[in-house]
Amino acid sequence: MNDPTFHWRMAQESHVGQVRVRNEDYVFCDEARGIVALADGMGGHAGGSVAARLAVEAWVERIVACGDVPVVERDLLVAVADANRAVFSASSGDPALRGMGTTLVAGCFRPDGILIACNVGDSRLYRLRGDVLTCLTRDHSVLREQWDAGMIESESNAPIALKGLLTRAVGVAANVVPDVTISTLLPGDVYLLCSDGLTEMLPDADIAHVLGALGGNPQLAAAHLVDLANDRGGMDNISAVIVSSCESGWLGAELD
Repeated sequence: MNDPTFHWRMAQESHVGQVRVRNEDYVFCDEARGIVALADGMGGHAGGSVAARLAVEAWVERIVACGDVPVVERDLLVAVADANRAVFSASSGDPALRGMGTTLVAGCFRPDGILIACNVGDSRLYRLRGDVLTCLTRDHSVLREQWDAGMIESESNAPIALKGLLTRAVGVAANVVPDVTISTLLPGDVYLLCSDGLTEMLPDADIAHVLGALGGNPQLAAAHLVDLANDRGGMDNISAVIVSSCESGWLGAELD
């Protein structure tokens, strides 16, 4: 955060929800380095939480190793390969963890005003710019493929059996290919990384409202989103990482 033209604040929040007995999400943010990551594990018993932690830790370790050199697309691809190797190796070596895997959405906010991010699975990255909320990632799921093919009209009308079925995940095979997103940051942007435990409970309109009202205080916004998702049922683990630029006059900017 040495560049005077772009500054950010970050916060994270994670909750087990109202139904699950274990939190298999894992979140990370490093404000000084501009690094964020979120994983939603799967695999039952301890597997999901182990997969999520291993993936995030391996990804972060690789990115931190870049030092002061600006992170580029190749660095993200190598970091995802490291994350996949860590989960796949642990799964292959321990029968109790066999078959575990995880989603991963992660990014680097560069001081030159560039966001470079990657994703595997159905954890998402959103951007609120002005009053427009945009999902910058595309779910790797059966549901999204059927929606794209015109087989269903909307996610809310989809059969329950399709929800949560991933077409791509970290650690379930020897290799995985992430999507990479590169975008230009603008002052006033608010970014949200979240697991599907949040998006299954809250429509985009509610997410946009919270980010617009509380985006100047990422900790408050993250906590409020998780609380809302719990109030709506909390059917899964709920996690959010919020990154916001600091513009004076935003509601919440003065609440630290």
